[in-house]
Amino acid sequence: MAKKKKKTQLSSEGKTELAKAIAEKSQTFARTYANVEIKVGKFFRWISGWLDKLLFNQKHGKVVALILAILFYVTFNSQGANFLENVKSAEDLGEFPVSQVLSNQAYEVSGLPETVKVRIIGDLTDIKSVKQQKNFKVIANMTDLTEGTHEVKLTTEAMPARVEVVLEPSTVVVTIKKKSIRRFTVGYDFVNRQQMDSIYDLGEPQLQQGEVLVRSDSDTLDKIAFVKALIKVDKDVKTDFETKANIVAYDADGNLMKVDIIPDTLKASVKVTKPSKDVPITLNPTGVIPNDKSIESYKLDKDHVTIYAKQSVLDNINEIPITIPASTLTSDREISMPIIMPNGVTKISSNIANISIKLTDTKERVIRDVPIAFKNSIDGLNFTVAQGSSSSVDVTVKGAKDIISKIKKEELQVYVDLSKIEKAGTYEQPLIVEGKNKLATYVLKNGSVKMTATGSVADE
Repeated sequence: MAKKKKKTQLSSEGKTELAKAIAEKSQTFARTYANVEIKVGKFFRWISGWLDKLLFNQKHGKVVALILAILFYVTFNSQGANFLENVKSAEDLGEFPVSQVLSNQAYEVSGLPETVKVRIIGDLTDIKSVKQQKNFKVIANMTDLTEGTHEVKLTTEAMPARVEVVLEPSTVVVTIKKKSIRRFTVGYDFVNRQQMDSIYDLGEPQLQQGEVLVRSDSDTLDKIAFVKALIKVDKDVKTDFETKANIVAYDADGNLMKVDIIPDTLKASVKVTKPSKDVPITLNPTGVIPNDKSIESYKLDKDHVTIYAKQSVLDNINEIPITIPASTLTSDREISMPIIMPNGVTKISSNIANISIKLTDTKERVIRDVPIAFKNSIDGLNFTVAQGSSSSVDVTVKGAKDIISKIKKEELQVYVDLSKIEKAGTYEQPLIVEGKNKLATYVLKNGSVKMTATGSVADE
C-alpha cells in the first residue's frame, strides 16, 4: 500500500514571519512607484516648460511656425499627388483627321470620314500630357483589304497605354476600288492676281507640258470637269517670272477632287506687260440746256488721260466721255466732274477733270438727204424701205453757230434697229439719229419709216 503524504502545517510563528515579509515588499514597491511617478511628472513638466519657452518665445516662434508649415505642406502635397494620380477623368479632344493606310496605292478608298471625334479617359496627368502634345494619330488600317466593301475599325497610334480612347465613330464602312489612269489637258488659274499692281497685265502662261495623267477609280474620273495649274502671283511682280504651279482637278461645280495627278506640279513661265493708252477726254451733255442756249466751247485742265487695261480692251477705247446734265448749265461756269473708267479698264491716270464751259445762243441748220441704214438684222431676212417711203431723211442740227456749221453729212447716222423683227412682213419702225459731235443735238422731222422684210429665219 502506498504511504500517505504528511501535510505540512505552519506554526503560528511562521505565519507571522511570512506576513511581515509580504508587508515589507509591498511598502518597498509603493515607495518605488511613488519615486517613478515623481520623476515622470518632473520630466513632463520640464518638457512642457521647454515647449512653452520655445513656442511662445518671440525669438524662436517664427522659426517653429515655418518648420511646422513646411511639414504640413509636404505632407498634404504628397497625399494630394497620390490622390490625383488615382483619379480617373474624361476629356473630349474634338475632331481629329483620319489617316488611311493601304498596302497598294493602286486602290481608291471611299466612305472614309475626314475626321472623327476623340474622347480620352485616364489619370489627370496622362490626359494633360496628351492634350499638350497631341502627337497621336487616328488610323484606318486597310493593309490586308482588297477591292470591295469592308467594315474597318479605327485605331489610334502613339497614344499612352494607360489612356483609354473612345472614337466616334469607332468603325466605318468603306469601299475599295482599283484606280484607273486617264490623260487630261491642263488649263490655268492665277492665284492672288488681284494683289498685284493693276497697271500690269499677265500674259498667257507657257506650261512645261500641256497634259497630265490623273489616277483614280472610274467613277471619280468621270466626274472630273477640268484640270488646272494654279500659278501664284507675287504682289510685287513687275517683270516676267517662272514658278512651280500645283496641278489640281475640279468637278463641274468647282469642287476640288482628291485624285492622284502625275506630275502634280509643272513649271510655268509668265510674261508681265504694262499695256496703256493715251485717250482724249470729251464732253457729253445729256438733255436740253435751258434758255435756248448751247455750248459754244469748253476747256479742260487736261485733254488726255492714260488708261491701263488688257490690250484687247484698249483697242476698243478711243475716248473717255464725261457726261454732264445739260439742265445744270444755266450760264458760263467752271465745274469739276469725275472721270469714269470704262469697263475692263483697271487704272486711269486721273479721276477728276476741271472744265470751263462757255454758252451761246442756239442756232439751227438742216442737213438734207441723210440715207437711212439698217442695223442688227437677223440672218435670213432682207429689208427694204416700203414703196412710197423715202430712203433718206432731213436732219435738223441745233447748237452753237460755229459748231453746227462744221458738221458734215458723213458725220451723221440715221438707222433702224431691226433686232426685234423675226419674220417677214411690213413694219413701221422708229428712226434713230446720231452725230459725231456731242455738243450739237439732232432732230428728225419724220421720226419713223415704213419698211418691208422678206425671207425667213432658219430653225435652229
